[in-house]
Amino acid sequence: MATVSAFIRPLVATAAVVGAFVIVGGSSAAVPPPPPAAPAASASAASAPDPLGEQRAVVLAAREATQARLVQEAAEAEQKAEAAAQAAAAEAAAQAAAAQAAQAAAAQAAQAAAAQAAQDAAAQAARQAPAPAPAPKPAAPPSAFIPVVGAGGQAAVNACQGPVHFTPVTVSVSIAEHDYCGGWNRMSWIQPGTIVTVQGYGTFTAFQRMVVSQGASEYVVGNFAGGYPPIFLQTCIPGTDQMLLIGLH
Repeated sequence: MATVSAFIRPLVATAAVVGAFVIVGGSSAAVPPPPPAAPAASASAASAPDPLGEQRAVVLAAREATQARLVQEAAEAEQKAEAAAQAAAAEAAAQAAAAQAAQAAAAQAAQAAAAQAAQDAAAQAARQAPAPAPAPKPAAPPSAFIPVVGAGGQAAVNACQGPVHFTPVTVSVSIAEHDYCGGWNRMSWIQPGTIVTVQGYGTFTAFQRMVVSQGASEYVVGNFAGGYPPIFLQTCIPGTDQMLLIGLH
């Protein structure tokens, strides 16, 4: 048996060396080469699919896409919110301006209405008010009448017949009467501004009163304002040694 094994091994080797030729029916035919050997185990392992890796890649890609979408949506939402806020602010400003304009118009209308009401009230009051009373006429100044009974000196005055033209006074016309003969009551009340009618001499206006001593010189009459008057009244002051002089012009 051992001899056979040793014989066969060379024969097989010889056949391998012959290669692609086999004798069939006295002729030779080409024999195809053997199929290539299978790749090594390491190459098969490198090209084999990895389901877990692919799943991780898909999950990561989905996560990134979701995050990108969320960022985009947040940006879009922020833009929309900002635009809405701007629109709301513009609307609020417009409403405030409209309210202010309406308030100003209302105030102006109220002022116009108040002014019109005041004018109407004034017109109504003017229509209803009675006509103003005429201005009172100025009161006529007081007046006095001095009768002149004659002319003469001290004897004529002492006769107590009434006022006389006292002729010893030559610087002016003196109308004299004793106080106890009625001269005080007739002349003492006459004040500046009184209209005095002197019988036989005309109408004058009293302008000044002056007190002098009895027996004074006639020239004291020149102390009246403006100098010697054209005419004056004189009478004694009861119970004294003085005389009252009243200048007329």
